Amino acid sequence: MEDFRSAFPDHELQHEVTKQLASVYRQDGQLDRSASEYERVAAETDDLAVRGEAMLLAGELYEEASSVDSALDVYLRYVAEFPAPLDLAQETRFKIAGMYEARDDLVQYHEMLEEIVAVDAAAGTSRTDRSRYLAAQSALVLTQRLYASFVEVELVQPFEQSLAEKQQRMDTALAGFEGLVAYAVGDVTAAATFYIAEIYFDFSAALLASERPTDLEPATLVEYELALEEEAFPFEEQAIEVHETNFELVRSGLYNEWVRKSLERLAVLMPGRYAKTEISTGFIGAI
Repeated sequence: MEDFRSAFPDHELQHEVTKQLASVYRQDGQLDRSASEYERVAAETDDLAVRGEAMLLAGELYEEASSVDSALDVYLRYVAEFPAPLDLAQETRFKIAGMYEARDDLVQYHEMLEEIVAVDAAAGTSRTDRSRYLAAQSALVLTQRLYASFVEVELVQPFEQSLAEKQQRMDTALAGFEGLVAYAVGDVTAAATFYIAEIYFDFSAALLASERPTDLEPATLVEYELALEEEAFPFEEQAIEVHETNFELVRSGLYNEWVRKSLERLAVLMPGRYAKTEISTGFIGAI
């Protein structure tokens, strides 16, 4: 077949030769060569369905051959050329994002996640349960950055300045996680609930661990400590209430890592009530 291709480059059967070579190379385990031939199939055909299928197959073969750069190139061209069907395009974007994450290219990783979220938001009536799920998972990863930005702020002197910065980041993070609930994806809602509770818990803990003024008399410092505790306690209470919202999901049959994490936090915050909770075979039963 290769001899035929060389001898008759303009022959009408060249398209069939390319398909045959792609199949032969694949069966022979020559994945890179097979992928290259499928790229050629995509380039030569006028049938958009065949073109899209060939591009995706080429990308998969490059992946199997560990030719990541080539796979990325094909997948990126695919999503640029085939925005529909939406689910397939979004699945491909999600795959691209995973490949960027695997090579620790966080900038490209987050940019692709942002694209997934944006495409889903603009999809209108084309939006599907699957595209919504992929967008929700992508949005969760992006919003986790807001949590990381919030917790890194320590309350140091000058207290008012660091407090204002932490409160601003707290409000931003809370708004981000609350927005995830609109996706109505169970796992993501549980994750958002966990993080909202942790935001309240971290703020409470940060107040208690905040840097004290150095110019206070002992009696005044005691009053200052008591005032901090009074400020911190309601946030810990909020954290408990929100974590308990996740725990209640068990009654509706949902148990995942976020519910488990909430339970672990509750066991620390309210050991008398939750420390004896047993976890077995993926279900929870309170003693």
